[in-house]
Amino acid sequence: MRQYYDGDMNLYGYGIDEESSTLPEKTKQIGALESQMRIYIEDYVYTYLYQYGKSNGGKEKVAALVGRHLEMNGEDSVVICGAIQGKGASQKNGVESFSEETWEYIGSQMETYFKGMTLVGWVHLQPGFGSFLMAKDELFHEEFFKEKWQILFVIDSLDKMDTFYIYNEEKKSLRQARGYFVYYDKNKEMQEYMLDNSMVHPKEEEQVSVSEEELLKMQGGETLERKRRRPKPEERMDAAKEIRRVLQKRAKEAEEAQRGRYTMLVGVSSVLCVVCLCMGFALMSNMTRLRSLEGEIVSVQSSYAKLEESIEGVKVQAAFAAETTEPKQEENKEQPKQVEEEAVKTWYTVEAGDSLGFISSKYYGDNSGIAKIMNANDLENADMIYAGQSLLIP
Repeated sequence: MRQYYDGDMNLYGYGIDEESSTLPEKTKQIGALESQMRIYIEDYVYTYLYQYGKSNGGKEKVAALVGRHLEMNGEDSVVICGAIQGKGASQKNGVESFSEETWEYIGSQMETYFKGMTLVGWVHLQPGFGSFLMAKDELFHEEFFKEKWQILFVIDSLDKMDTFYIYNEEKKSLRQARGYFVYYDKNKEMQEYMLDNSMVHPKEEEQVSVSEEELLKMQGGETLERKRRRPKPEERMDAAKEIRRVLQKRAKEAEEAQRGRYTMLVGVSSVLCVVCLCMGFALMSNMTRLRSLEGEIVSVQSSYAKLEESIEGVKVQAAFAAETTEPKQEENKEQPKQVEEEAVKTWYTVEAGDSLGFISSKYYGDNSGIAKIMNANDLENADMIYAGQSLLIP
């Protein structure tokens, strides 16, 4: 085994198992393909980290990532096989950091569950704060995770956001990885750790008398505490399946709730669209009616104007007729012939489109009567006649 850090800080690291030099086969790609480094995280580890992030009221937490670092054809690959809780973590410069107690706990858990693996990075769980890279996280990473292939995984378990961060090519700062792979494997090591550190079904401690415990120690047998930490293989598998079943059920319920909200939103949107269409049709119908009403009003106005003109013409004709037919009171009553001549005078009411030429032709057979009509009616211009005017025909 090979230590990556000095002994003063009690930091633990283990050499790579040379026999485990193959990449996972059953994978699902998340995001784009990262050219600088390929990151593989086992499905149990990914699920457990989200479960760990939601525990304890969703408070800020840290964890360690263990697994294997492979270099194949000049390309680095990191296979994350396990996650260890950052127990005993403390605030350092305003950021959740590993304390000496945390490093010691990580080392003990690697010795117990993840032998032959190495420390490939760490996790910062910050529910409700997104998966952005904090400057203090980058400083902490550069201080304790100096290898170019060691990574930082930031998770917001509340909003279901996560991002891997890796060193850039110059190894001067961290940058966001374009994507990663989730792979599926039996992963007995992580199943055992999940069973002993489950947040779904807390493990019930058995009541053991001191005498029984001491008796087992005296007999050189395995202590009950050790037995409690080491269930049977079939029990481990059943517990892991139960954890997976519960998590899948929760994910399905969340998906169904999301689908229900989406369906309701689609329904409301459809109703609003129908209402808008009905309002549009009603508005178009009203516009058509308004245009029709406007046309009728214009027609009535035109008819009224014509009627008014006709009434005015009749009034003028009546006034003119009254003036021309009013009997003149003459003092000399001895002119019966003149009165008789006045009684037989002929009058013509001008109609629209009439002219003196037309009137002359009507009464005289040609235009010879135009001058007579003008003289009899004191007309200066033959074109100055109007509809409704009464003309004396001599």
